[in-house]
Amino acid sequence: MTRTLVRLVACVAVLSLCALPVAAEEGGAPHEALIKAKADTVVALKFVLKVEITMGGQSQNREINGTAMGVMVDSSGLIMTDASNFDPRLGIGRRMRRQIEVNAIPTNLRVIFPGEDKEHPAILGAKDSKLGLAFVLIKDLGEKKVSMLDIETTAEPKVGEMLYAVMRLDQGFDYAPMCAQTRVIGKVSKPRDMWTLAGGGTMIGHPLYTASGAVAGICVRQEGVGEESETRPFVLPLKIAAATVRMAKKESSNALEEILEAEEEAAAEAAEAAAEAAEADEGGDKDEGGDDKKDDGGKKDDGGKKDDGGAKKDGE
Repeated sequence: MTRTLVRLVACVAVLSLCALPVAAEEGGAPHEALIKAKADTVVALKFVLKVEITMGGQSQNREINGTAMGVMVDSSGLIMTDASNFDPRLGIGRRMRRQIEVNAIPTNLRVIFPGEDKEHPAILGAKDSKLGLAFVLIKDLGEKKVSMLDIETTAEPKVGEMLYAVMRLDQGFDYAPMCAQTRVIGKVSKPRDMWTLAGGGTMIGHPLYTASGAVAGICVRQEGVGEESETRPFVLPLKIAAATVRMAKKESSNALEEILEAEEEAAAEAAEAAAEAAEADEGGDKDEGGDDKKDDGGKKDDGGKKDDGGAKKDGE
């Protein structure tokens, strides 16, 4: 069970697109050209996944350091990736979900751009469980310019056609880019129009390209209709995926705004509490000093010289 969970939340390389045109290499192998044109849009994600697993009435809690890859889909810093990176339930079949309950919360989410060491704090802004897609939003890009998905050059897949995904290896291999391939082997119309792939399970959340570099669609994880139906990878038409990206951008922006407001309120409350504590400490020091002086003054008042003088006078 543990090995299954780790496999579900382990690094998943994600595809990318770029605005540069791609020409196939001699001999019809476009891999190198695609890597050169598309790899800059693929970024690395780091996070800590807090997982609670319940099976047979028993629960286990774990924290897993996760890494994954994502593709930049908007200049605001919006990144698309496989949702099962953050929700292991999406990586298991319907039958297994009946036997095991998995709850996961991603924390300390960061984004690393190719060739950089800096880690940019980010949030999980939106998730589409039906398609197996998740969207991460960088909290503050600053002045940084990003390479992102190019949706201007598109093509409709054909049965029998080879499609390609530009991905990256994990940190142990310095996030080196690579190009994987899969073949379109059919088409379905329910629950939506999609193309069936031969494999492609590691490409979920990735754009898929033709040999010329046009965007054929996004690789998604779709569950079939019916109680016994399982999930499998498909190519989702870009026009449908683009609507999902637009919705995710809006949801992520709203989520980030709420998080930043909450952080500002928490910071203001912490600063106010610190100021009150400092003021209380300062007031306590002043009170202690005043009490000492008052006691000393009392000793002077109790001096016996005045009283003795009065006694002498009375005696006289």
